[in-house]
Amino acid sequence: MSGSPPVCTVGPVSQVSTPIRPMKAVVGELPVGDDWVYEIKWDGMRVLAHLDDSTLLRSGNEIDVTDRFPELAELHVAVGDRTAILDGEVVALDDDGRPSFSALQRRMHVADRAEAARRSADVPVAYQVFDLLHFDRHDLTRLPLADRRRLLEELIDGGPAWRVTEQFDDGAALLAHAAEHRLEGIVAKRLDSRYDVGARSRSWRKVKIRREQDFVVAGTSAGAGGRAGSFGSLLLGYWVDGRMRYAGRVGTGFSDVELTRLAQLLAPMVVDTDPFDPPLSGVEAREVTFVRPEVVVQVGYAEWSRDGRLRHPTYLGQRHDVDAADVGVEP
Repeated sequence: MSGSPPVCTVGPVSQVSTPIRPMKAVVGELPVGDDWVYEIKWDGMRVLAHLDDSTLLRSGNEIDVTDRFPELAELHVAVGDRTAILDGEVVALDDDGRPSFSALQRRMHVADRAEAARRSADVPVAYQVFDLLHFDRHDLTRLPLADRRRLLEELIDGGPAWRVTEQFDDGAALLAHAAEHRLEGIVAKRLDSRYDVGARSRSWRKVKIRREQDFVVAGTSAGAGGRAGSFGSLLLGYWVDGRMRYAGRVGTGFSDVELTRLAQLLAPMVVDTDPFDPPLSGVEAREVTFVRPEVVVQVGYAEWSRDGRLRHPTYLGQRHDVDAADVGVEP
């Protein structure tokens, strides 16, 4: 630890392990100006680390995921005898060294600590830390980002499986770098932005290169051929003003293991009622099974069609850090 951040004057926090919903960015164009800084957008799992005399990891929807990432068990040592809550992204890398949500799938679903430790040898993860929310039981969320980042950089040194992410002043150059290396995109953040717990704020902007989005699974289509007894595709939806809208189907991108896992996950969630509004009709309603809209998946696609369907969608993986109720359409 390179320095000791001063005790701030904001209110004390009674429990460092209290669940917190992360602040989220909106999708938008690249903002420019001296009041913005820029970071790589990590294609991973949002995790808040609660540190005192041990390490507690919670996903963005408040699920305890500590046992899934044993590489981070000693993260609390990085803050010494202090307490802290960090915000960041757990990532796994592909064979080319790029963050890969597909690679992370081999780790995200494993809740057994011993099995997670075994898999870590083949698919190690790293925690990319980008914000400091609490320190020494003081709430920092009302401080501007510039101050939170300064305290974070003074508090945390890089470790065997964690690092503080870099920030850059030139957004255009960083976006070009991300495009050249086929990364997901970048995030722009206002230096004066507070941390709006659980909110989606225009003070943080996601600038995407690849078209990827989260969708709710609201049903399946019947499988045939090699998928007989499983499913052919997932029926995708998203929320608009309390109504579940249909986005189309995704039937590619599944490994045999993932097909089996998803089929088993969805089997007890079958319902008789069509959750879409308006309901499916005609060909789209044939040989489908509806499920409770609770599972969230990430899907890559080429574009949206004029009738509001995804073109050339590909399944990338299930999201455990996103609530189905929060899934809307992104521009």
